[in-house]
Amino acid sequence: MRDVQNRHRNLPPRTPEMLYNMVRKFYRGAVSHFDLIQEKKQEARAALETGDHDKIRVAVHTLFLEFHFYVTCWLQIELALYRLARQDERLAQVMENYRPSLEKHVAVRQLLDQTEACVEAQFQPTGDGWSSVQKDAYAFGSIIFTVDEQSLQDLHALFQAIGEKVDR
Repeated sequence: MRDVQNRHRNLPPRTPEMLYNMVRKFYRGAVSHFDLIQEKKQEARAALETGDHDKIRVAVHTLFLEFHFYVTCWLQIELALYRLARQDERLAQVMENYRPSLEKHVAVRQLLDQTEACVEAQFQPTGDGWSSVQKDAYAFGSIIFTVDEQSLQDLHALFQAIGEKVDR
């Protein structure tokens, strides 16, 4: 797997058809994973209700592993779209239009490579404890993030915009 910082270097050549198939594959992967993530969020909230710090930590760690899969799908879509955009100005515009959402998901993906550090960052010993679990708003560096309906709608809109511009 490529590191996020150098993700656009030395990419192997791919046809537009192959790249669109990659987009479609990872789009389906992310969408199909959404419900599982919601279940893991419920498990994390249930662990929070127990007050058991270790149970909460394990539940958040598991949730973040699921987040990692989801944002990895976003990363792969971004990589394919980057290559498509270099071949087609219409897709370059799609990339530009969705840049904030793409960058947010890719940035979270990079941070989630250090899953345990991300879990540790959620606990505020002098503050609200595990309030990020209760609020479903997790801090990844300066980014507040969760996999929610807005993220999913952004993904649907991105996929639709790509599909409208790709010559198939």
